[in-house]
Amino acid sequence: MSREAHAVENHRAHRAADARTSVWIARRYLFARIHGYATFINWVSFVGLALGVMILTVVLSVMNGFDREITSRILSAVPHAVVEYDGRTPADQLLTLDGIAGVSRYYQGEAMLPRSTGAGFVVLAGLDSEGARRLPELVPPQHRERLFGQPGGIILGEVLANHLGVQVGDAVYVVTALPAGGGVRARTVGFRLAGTFEIGADPDATLAVVRHADIVNHGLTDAGLDGWRIHFDDPFEAPSLADAIRDVLGANAKVNFWMDDYGELFRAVKIEKAIMFVLLALIVAIASLNIVSGQAMLVNNKRGDVAMLATMGASRGLLVGVFFLQGFSIALIGVAVGLATGIVVALHVDSVAGAFEGYFGASLIDGTWFGEIPSRILVSDLIAITALSLGLGLVAVLRPAFKATAENPAEALHSG
Repeated sequence: MSREAHAVENHRAHRAADARTSVWIARRYLFARIHGYATFINWVSFVGLALGVMILTVVLSVMNGFDREITSRILSAVPHAVVEYDGRTPADQLLTLDGIAGVSRYYQGEAMLPRSTGAGFVVLAGLDSEGARRLPELVPPQHRERLFGQPGGIILGEVLANHLGVQVGDAVYVVTALPAGGGVRARTVGFRLAGTFEIGADPDATLAVVRHADIVNHGLTDAGLDGWRIHFDDPFEAPSLADAIRDVLGANAKVNFWMDDYGELFRAVKIEKAIMFVLLALIVAIASLNIVSGQAMLVNNKRGDVAMLATMGASRGLLVGVFFLQGFSIALIGVAVGLATGIVVALHVDSVAGAFEGYFGASLIDGTWFGEIPSRILVSDLIAITALSLGLGLVAVLRPAFKATAENPAEALHSG
C-alpha cells in the first residue's frame, strides 16, 4: 500500500472512530438525569415540538377534508362548463377531446317560487335525460322516472322544499322574468314536485331542476342562459382544456367555466390553508428556540468535559458531533412522535371531536352542512411538515454545537 493510500485509510478510520465516540457520548448526554435545568428544557422542547407537529398535521388534514367535501359537493351540482346555444350541436366535436365525459342540453336562469309568506329566489336548471343521468346527486335515480315520465315535473333541494312546505306531488309555481320590448314581463308556470335532493351544500336551498324540454315548451329560454353543459372526467382539468374547447368551438363561441364563478372561493380556501400553515409553524419555531436554550445550557455545563476531551486530542468534528447529535436527536424524535400522533388523531378526528363535544356539551359542526368532521391526509403536507420541523431543528442545534469548540480549553479547565 502506498503512503498516500495508507494516510487516506488512517483518516477514514479516525473519522469512523470519532463518529462512534460522538454517538456514544451524545447518547449518554441524552438520557442522563444529572444535567438539571438543561435537561428539563430539552425535554420541554421535545414535548413542544411533538405537540406543534401534531397540531399542524391534524389542522391541515381537517382543512384538506373540508376542502375536498366542499369542492366535491359544489362541483357535483354546478356546471363544469356551459356553451351558449347558437343553433349548432357541438356534442360530436367536443366528445373528441380527451377529458370530456359528455355533453348535454342545459338551461340556467333565475326564478322565483312564491309561497304564502312571500317568495324565494332560486336558480332554475333545465336538464335533458343525458344531463340527469350524469348528475345523480341532483336527480336521484328514484326520482328520474317521475321527472322525465311526464311533462311538468320539478325537483327541489331538500332545504328549499321544506322551506316552501311542499311534498312530492304538490304543485310548485315558478315565476320567471321574460324580456318584453324595452322591459320585462312575468311568466308563471306550474309544476309538480317529483322529488328532492340533498348534497349538503348551498344548492340544497337555492336550486330547482326541471326538464329542458319543459323550458323550451313554455318559452322560457330567453329568461336565462340556454346552451350545452359540458361534463368533465375531472373538473379540475377545466383550465387545461379551456383553450382546446375554444379552438374546437371557434372564437365566437361563448363558454363559461366553473372557475369563472367559483374560482375565487377555491383560491380563498388555499390562501386560508397557507396562512394557517404559517401560523401553526410558529409553534414549531418556538419549540426549536427552546432547543437552542437547552443546548446552550448543556454546552455551558459541559465546558469542563469539552476541555478535557480537547486536551486529550479530540478533534473539533468529534466535539461538534456530540452536541449536534444530542440536540438533533431531540428534534428528530419530537418530529417523529408528533407526526405519528398527528396521523392517528387525523384518521380518527371525528371520534376525538365527539369525545370533546360530549365533555363540553357543544358540537363543533352544529349549523353547518356537515354531519361529521372530514379529514384527508396528504403526503405532500407530511413532507412539508417534516422538512420544516427538521430544518428548524437543524438550525437550532448548529450554533450551540459549534459554540462547544469556540472556547480555550485551558481557560475552561482553569475556571472549572
